[in-house]
Amino acid sequence: MCLTSFSNILTKCLKNEKLLFNFSQAMNKREQVKSRIEQAAMECFERYGLDKTTLEDIAKAVGLNKTSLYYYYKKKEDIFIEVALREGEKYIQTLQEATAEKTEIEECVAFYLESRFNYYTQVLNMNRVSVETLHKLLPRFFELYDALMHREKEFLTALLEKAIQEKKIKMKDPKEVASVLINFTDALKHNVEQQAILKRETNIDYTQSLKDIKTLVTLIFEGIK
Repeated sequence: MCLTSFSNILTKCLKNEKLLFNFSQAMNKREQVKSRIEQAAMECFERYGLDKTTLEDIAKAVGLNKTSLYYYYKKKEDIFIEVALREGEKYIQTLQEATAEKTEIEECVAFYLESRFNYYTQVLNMNRVSVETLHKLLPRFFELYDALMHREKEFLTALLEKAIQEKKIKMKDPKEVASVLINFTDALKHNVEQQAILKRETNIDYTQSLKDIKTLVTLIFEGIK
């Protein structure tokens, strides 16, 4: 290989490396701006409520104009769902660690299901999400929630299998029971939300749903007496 050819190849490599470096810098900057937008948006949601917050409010809080904000997010609901799911995943991870420290299987399952349910309602209340807005959010939320729900079922399955191995409980299909527990809990929540939407209520009362979750756990581990 002649010196000129080698020099040309080296020049191309350096150019490609520079392009990659610039691309990496641009992506890092984009993620930093997105993070600032998300933080500002959640502060606005908490202060004004999701319904009353506008994209102009968020843009002003983060120091951008609305056009620049549109480059990252087209709707405030997209910001809310993305952040809520990401924070939800962090919470679920922490909750699973706390649940695994408990000794009795019935206590573990009850604690896990009730805690995740309460967290969900707290997120809605903290950001003052109206029944009408929740109706719009649910389809997109459930679409993105599938992967997390699958991991939750795997976690409960592992808990039940461990209890079976330790001869604490007798259960033929722990995977199916774990699926029922998660699906039923989410169905209770979804049902009370749909009822509120149909009746055009301004607030959602989850009290009975939480009682039903406790009853479900008791039925599974203690049966009907």
